[in-house]
Amino acid sequence: MRRLWRNLSMALLSLCSSLLAVRTFAADSQRVAPSKIRVASKPFTESYILSEMVAQLIEATGEATVERKYGLGGPVLVVDALKSGDIDVDVNYTGSLAHLFVKENPNASIAELRSALAPFGITLGESLGFNNTYAIAVRREMAQTLSLSTVSDLGAHGELRGAFTPDFLNYEDGFYKLEEVYGIKLRSVKPMQHSLAYEALKSREIDLTDAYTTDGLLPQFALTLLKDDREFFPKYYGVLTIRASIVKNFPRTWAALRGLEGKFSDERMTQLNAQVDNHRASIEETAHAFLVTNKLLADEKKPGAQTAKYKLRIDEGLWVATLEHLRLVLLSLFLSTLFGIPLGVIAFHYRRFGQLLIAATGLLQTIPSLALLCFLIPLLGIGALPTVFALFIYGLLPIVQSTSSGLLSLDPKLVETAKILGLNRLQRLWLIELPLASINIMAGVKTTAVINVATATIAALIGAGGYGGYITSGLAMNDVSVILKGAIPTALMAVGFQGLFELLSSLVVPRGLRQ
Repeated sequence: MRRLWRNLSMALLSLCSSLLAVRTFAADSQRVAPSKIRVASKPFTESYILSEMVAQLIEATGEATVERKYGLGGPVLVVDALKSGDIDVDVNYTGSLAHLFVKENPNASIAELRSALAPFGITLGESLGFNNTYAIAVRREMAQTLSLSTVSDLGAHGELRGAFTPDFLNYEDGFYKLEEVYGIKLRSVKPMQHSLAYEALKSREIDLTDAYTTDGLLPQFALTLLKDDREFFPKYYGVLTIRASIVKNFPRTWAALRGLEGKFSDERMTQLNAQVDNHRASIEETAHAFLVTNKLLADEKKPGAQTAKYKLRIDEGLWVATLEHLRLVLLSLFLSTLFGIPLGVIAFHYRRFGQLLIAATGLLQTIPSLALLCFLIPLLGIGALPTVFALFIYGLLPIVQSTSSGLLSLDPKLVETAKILGLNRLQRLWLIELPLASINIMAGVKTTAVINVATATIAALIGAGGYGGYITSGLAMNDVSVILKGAIPTALMAVGFQGLFELLSSLVVPRGLRQ
């Protein structure tokens, strides 16, 4: 058993080393000969539109091809990916960058931010012209009834219920600091995804939430933004964030991208967002029309052959998403099974150590999935590698636990009989114990498979594809039909795995146990 544990440890170390080697090789290859520029976006409409403008300008310039990494999970993750070289360009916001790099000055100038980012090989353009800062949104009719026009007016209404995005709750210039500055005390405060909070406002489940001043959904939901009468919120100017190596290697592309600087007012950005959010215009056509109107792009045709690839991926690429999702689930399931069953055997034979082992795998389950992915990005980058590793970690507990409990449930007399027959420990394990515990083991593997199908939807937040791309895009644009494009196949795949393991059980579990 010591040999088994030693071999298991060596295999795990080898796995980690291999993943790091692949990550390093990929990063080095990209640094030596970048053949494309990877454009990122965060999972909300404005970011999709601006990133699509960037992508179309790069394609029109012709110095490089474009790889779109849309819907990545938030400013911290995107900046980490820029620092590690996994993406090349993104449109970020001065307030977000100040929070990450110049915390002592939330209204840091672009020059100050540029100096703070330079050591990471990242540079900034100038402001795109619009300020998409935070605001507090309430229902228009409630604002009229309670005479709410400024944030200070909330101080007299402690009966109100609030729901805010996790970023806004956690930022130092977010809600809790706002409470302190304005003397606000609400009846309840809870985290909620942005588009869901608007629906909750509409259905009167909450009374106020954080909003963005250029949000195109504000008119649709009949919301009023309260005036920030104490100027609490910092400025969030849109700004191109790009790796310095791209600026150096593709000078014509960078010059074309800088044509976006100063082209957007708050009102114009709001209109662009509304075209997608309210009028269901496509992101590609909205971006293309703006570039043509502002003479940044020749009006050769509506989004051309180059952007058709992305449109195909969003509208018709279900098979591609299915293959991506299956790859993530099967690879992680294989690793979880490969390591989980031996760990379960160890937990059975060494009871005290086994309790610690199961407790440790249970502890790993408590780490939020997106947080674990953020921890892995500096080591493994973005994409499939960190997702597979995270799913592998999450899949260990059901398999370890089911293997151990299956072995513990065996009749001791059977094991004693095997000893009397002269079978050594390995023979007893292989010929007696594992076959008799196979029902439990298969149940654990099946549970892991179904959990991984659902959990793999977070892969889209770090650019690994799968069905999660539809779900994050649909949530960002408040489009239920797009959400269902990802949610329904995810549910069907989970049911498919359930049926597959019922079939496998008939092959793996001994006939006598099945009867």
